[in-house]
Amino acid sequence: MSTPRELSALPVHPHPTVDTRSYRLRIDGLVANSLALGVADLLALPQQRLQDDFTCLEGWTVPDLDWAGVRLGDVLDLVHPTPAAQWVQASFADFSLPLPLAEARAALLALTLDGALLAPEHGAPVRLLVPGGECYTSVKWLDHLELRAEPAENSAQEIALNRLRR
Repeated sequence: MSTPRELSALPVHPHPTVDTRSYRLRIDGLVANSLALGVADLLALPQQRLQDDFTCLEGWTVPDLDWAGVRLGDVLDLVHPTPAAQWVQASFADFSLPLPLAEARAALLALTLDGALLAPEHGAPVRLLVPGGECYTSVKWLDHLELRAEPAENSAQEIALNRLRR
């Protein structure tokens, strides 16, 4: 699959090296069935598209991006959240974002961008996209979803706001 246009407009920050063959997205916490899904597992689930502009708090926008992946609600249905689960804590390393369960259900676990598998600099192998969310809600290299009764730290927002202050 080739990319129909240049994605150089998206900023590239230092990024980790993630081995897509051994990658697992862990889903646990207040669930009946904890899971660890690999890229092939996620690609085997029904895929959804999200076409939208990507706007950052820093003031730039990349128009008309075409993302595809798994609706987070479909993955949550596989783990069966307990009645106490009201929040989804999405994270990679020290970057963590709490989402109300209803908002998380509408999010996309993006696997492709403009028809090609995500590149590492754009969050491969899995990037969280929250429709209507701020840019910092787009967690790159997502590797853990924890269902919780209460929200945990929102380091994603703190990191984004600290960048703006510089």
